[in-house]
Amino acid sequence: MNLRPLVTRRVAYMVAVAVALVSVACGSDVDIDATIDARVQQALDAQATVTPQPTATPRSTATPQVLPPVPTPLPTSTPAPTVTPQPTATVAPQPTLVPTATPQPTSTPGPEIFPTPTAIPIPSDLYADLRLSVVKIRNGNSIGSGWAIEDGWIITNEHVITGASTVTIEVPQANGGVEVMTGTVRGFDTKRDLAAVQVDHGAEVLPTRIVVASDAGTPIMQMGYSVSSTGGFPVVHTGVITTVIRHLGNVLDTSSQRADEGDDTAGVGVVVFDADADPGDSGGPVVDLQGNVVGITFGAVIATAGGKRVIGQQQATGIESINRVWEALKNGTNTTSL
Repeated sequence: MNLRPLVTRRVAYMVAVAVALVSVACGSDVDIDATIDARVQQALDAQATVTPQPTATPRSTATPQVLPPVPTPLPTSTPAPTVTPQPTATVAPQPTLVPTATPQPTSTPGPEIFPTPTAIPIPSDLYADLRLSVVKIRNGNSIGSGWAIEDGWIITNEHVITGASTVTIEVPQANGGVEVMTGTVRGFDTKRDLAAVQVDHGAEVLPTRIVVASDAGTPIMQMGYSVSSTGGFPVVHTGVITTVIRHLGNVLDTSSQRADEGDDTAGVGVVVFDADADPGDSGGPVVDLQGNVVGITFGAVIATAGGKRVIGQQQATGIESINRVWEALKNGTNTTSL
């Protein structure tokens, strides 16, 4: 609203009132209302007419558009860290199984296992006769074997009686018992591994036979008191003569072996056979099926110099080498050097 005309009019009125009051104060007798109106009119006329300024037509302001409230964005969940996949082993495709040929057995290198020799049938009456002439010898806690080589004499190995002047002799009896005697050690021979023991044994003397390399294959049985034997019954193992060889030195030294050459009697003749022989059988006889002793068991070769296992090489000092020194042994002679 423009207040300017109202203010102007009120001012003119006040001026006119003031003039009238002045005139009254001077003592003149006037019409006050008329005077006032006249004065006011004069004052208004004296004022320059103010051209009213056009008022600006108010512009309509655009009604602000009320936008729907922007929804408050929901907090987005922090994505969980993805687990890095661990590498897995690639599964190789399984090959299609193709039938394979049955593998043929091949020989295993190293120690070879040979089949056990077929047992040789032994006439029962032969064993019954021979067993009474094979004795057990005790030297302290050691046990060995021997046999009746002559009336009043038992032959055995030197390593069975080593260090003893007397030994205990157990002579088997026909009733299954034994007769215990004391034998006196006379001569011995470490080269041939022999010893002569004097004792009145009363057993039947066993016959002997000399064999050579050409007798290989002859059936034999080995008798002795190994750890499995009991009472008056010596153990029997059967086999064949493998060969006959010569030892130029001690029979227990395999490095001194060489092949037998028939009539050559150099060195010690040793009968090699494949029948088993165990500890305790040392000194026992190796007998052919006619009842002849062909040798006296002293040991076995169980490995070569290169360490390979050996089987089937039990050894016995041959009768030919026994005969060469037997009389000297009975006389108490050490025949090792002969």
